[in-house]
Amino acid sequence: MAQEAPDGDTLRLSRPLKALLTGALLAITALFLAGTVHGSDRWWPFGPWRMYATSTAPSGPVGSTLIQVKEAGDDQWRPASLNPDTVGLNRAEVEGRMPQIQADPSMLGTLLESHARLLPDAPQWQAIRVVRSDVLLENGVRTGEVRESTLAVWPSSARTPEDDNPRTLEEAAP
Repeated sequence: MAQEAPDGDTLRLSRPLKALLTGALLAITALFLAGTVHGSDRWWPFGPWRMYATSTAPSGPVGSTLIQVKEAGDDQWRPASLNPDTVGLNRAEVEGRMPQIQADPSMLGTLLESHARLLPDAPQWQAIRVVRSDVLLENGVRTGEVRESTLAVWPSSARTPEDDNPRTLEEAAP
C-alpha cells in the first residue's frame, strides 16, 4: 500500500490507498455539510455545532441545570453533583433528556439507583429533583439575583409547594 522512496525520506501511497483516503475525506466532508444544513444535535459530531455559533446576551439570564437531593433522615433539599462519578451521567446527558424526564419523572429513579450503586458507602438519596438555575446579568455583571425553577421531582411524593413556583434567591457575595 505505502512504499518508501529510494532516498528513504518520502512515503509514497499506492493508487488504491490514495483512492480510499480521498473517498473517506469526501464522505466525512459530505457528513459535515449535511449535518450543518439539515442536522440536529443528535447528528453529533456531524450536526450543526450551535454551541460555537451562539452567545449569551450581556443582560438577562444565564441558565444551568442542577440536581438537588434529599438524603435518608433529612427533609432538606441539598445540592448534589451531577457527573458520571455520582450518577453515571454527565450534565449534558440529563439536559438533553429533559423533555422525556419532565414527561416521565420516574426516569430520575435511575439516578437514585446509580448513585446507590456507584457510592454504596455515601448517604443514600431518597428523592431527587432537577432544577433550572438562572443567574441574572446586567451588562455582563451579575446582579446578585438567581431564579430557580423545578423541572422534575422523583418520587412524586417528595414534591413540595415550592416546586410549583419559581423561586428568587439572593446570590452569595463572591
